[in-house]
Amino acid sequence: MERKRDNIGNMTLALTFCAVLAALGTVIMLVGGVMGIATYAAPLMASCCLIPVLFDFGRGRAWLTWLVTAVLSVLLCADKECAFFYVFICYYPVIRGFFERIRRRLPRVLLKLGFFAAAVALLYAFICFVFRLDAVLEEFSETGALMTALFFAGLIAALLFYDAALGAAWTIYERRIRPRLGFLNKKR
Repeated sequence: MERKRDNIGNMTLALTFCAVLAALGTVIMLVGGVMGIATYAAPLMASCCLIPVLFDFGRGRAWLTWLVTAVLSVLLCADKECAFFYVFICYYPVIRGFFERIRRRLPRVLLKLGFFAAAVALLYAFICFVFRLDAVLEEFSETGALMTALFFAGLIAALLFYDAALGAAWTIYERRIRPRLGFLNKKR
């Protein structure tokens, strides 16, 4: 009977922890949606909420946390470009481990670069042709082809920096933050 109670307690802890981090991610997205300059920074910061879930409760719950944050962001966020940026790119912390298994650096970096380029292309194809955000279309037509290409190249470069920052955030969580969360230490 005690084992079943412990299992229910672990499930309750996982559900609560994931819900709190999904809510935190959603709040970051809402604040980012209000501030025009945070269109790309807010989703990347919100995706960092997936790190503790991934570390302590696994990939399945991290996917669910991402999904809840994504749905709430699309429904509630004023800046739809910001919300869809989260949907199309910010599940990356969950799949980052697959890239990290590649031992050789050059193929790993090229695959990450390809992933980010494909994700950004799909994001803006969706925004322009499916969701029809006229403000984004006007912005791209006003800036010209060269500036648009430079924007996309800069965005992909920023995403590579984001990948490096995720590695540092994982280490900080694992070594400094996680040991201080006593309620998680009792889980196992």
